[in-house]
This record gives sequence, structure tokens and C-alpha cells, in this order.
Amino acid sequence: MTKFECDLVTDLLPRYIDKKTSEESNRFIEEHINDCQDCKELYEAMIADVAVDAKQSPIKRRFRLNGIMKMALIVLGYFVVIIIALFIFSYILLNGVI
Repeated sequence: MTKFECDLVTDLLPRYIDKKTSEESNRFIEEHINDCQDCKELYEAMIADVAVDAKQSPIKRRFRLNGIMKMALIVLGYFVVIIIALFIFSYILLNGVI
């Protein structure tokens, strides 16, 4: 295989894995991967990375949701503190405690 073909396949592999290449490109990539051991190894490594990312996605999503919930609770806590402070301040002003 020529260096140009390997470079072309290397550039197209991410789109190929995401199924965003044309049928003609797919045929070219598949033929090249069958003939070129280096590109085949690269393809298999990229597929393995995608599989690992897919397994980690629910975990990352859960941590992201936990972060959002934590931030929402902090904001809610600030509002509760502000409302309580306003009630105390208005009670003090209206009853002339000070």
C-alpha cells in the first residue's frame, strides 16, 4: 500500500467508524484495511477505544447529573438562607427589636 492511501484511510477512519462516509469510501477503506496490516491494527485500536468510551458513558453521565444536582441544591440553599435572612430582618425592623 502507498503512504498516500494509508494517510487517506487514517484520516477517514474516525468518520468511517461513525458511519459518516459514502459507500465508495467505505469500499475503499475496507479493501485497504484487508490489505494493509498497519491500518487494520489502527482500525481495531480505534474500535476498541470507541467500545471503552461507550462503556464509560453511563458513568460519566451519572457524575454529570450528580454535579448538576449538587449545583441545584447549593443554589436552592442560598435562596433559603436569603429568604430566612429577609424574614429575620423584616421582623427586627417591624417590631423594633433593635
